[in-house]
Amino acid sequence: MKRYCRNVSFSGIGEDGQHRIEDSSVAVVGLGALGGTIAMHLVRAGVGTLTVCEHDTIDVHNIQRQLLYTESDVGRPKLHTAVEALGKMNSSVKIRAYDEFLDSNNAERILGGVDLVIDGTDRMGPRYVMNGFSVARGVPYIYGGVLGGYGMTLTIVPPATPCLACVFPPSERMDHLPTCADVGIVNTVPAIIGSMQATEALKVIVGEPYSKDLIIYDVWEQTFDKVPVKKRPGCPVCCSG
Repeated sequence: MKRYCRNVSFSGIGEDGQHRIEDSSVAVVGLGALGGTIAMHLVRAGVGTLTVCEHDTIDVHNIQRQLLYTESDVGRPKLHTAVEALGKMNSSVKIRAYDEFLDSNNAERILGGVDLVIDGTDRMGPRYVMNGFSVARGVPYIYGGVLGGYGMTLTIVPPATPCLACVFPPSERMDHLPTCADVGIVNTVPAIIGSMQATEALKVIVGEPYSKDLIIYDVWEQTFDKVPVKKRPGCPVCCSG
């Protein structure tokens, strides 16, 4: 346990918690700024199996905020580059890699069998797929989103909590939200939100109390807001029964 002695020494984790981390299977969907940060934290923390899903290539503008990659990686597939880098951080972690974009057709094949799903994407479509899988399978899902100088995260543990569709009901408007290409992004935001998501993941894995609020962070003003959320009556995803 020497490698993880700082985890074990922390009262919120301890030796039992570290064993739970090592026995866990976690999926990170997307390996950009959010997903890359999350994956690095989880690998270094010692998760047993990490499933990663990504189908993009590294562009020069990614280097501004995507901490897994360097200038020499531009033009390479994100997935293979990330797996190589993560393997060097902790060779004992089993990595299952899928060079695909997550959708409703492949979600069960990619996410089946994991204990926890974490959102590292930048689009609502895959998020709703993860949310649907989470509710249907009773698997916790940790949402994260970043844009401009803002970021937010929400821990979803069905059936105890609201799901993503309760808080952000699917609509045509949700399909046309602004992106980082439209309004930019402060490069520290994804690292902060991704770290928060990874922390929530560790809390869920070891059985510690997790946040039940939508947490919103404004990096420019250095403010945090916790917004209470509740199940939406008639939500077609988690309240249909």
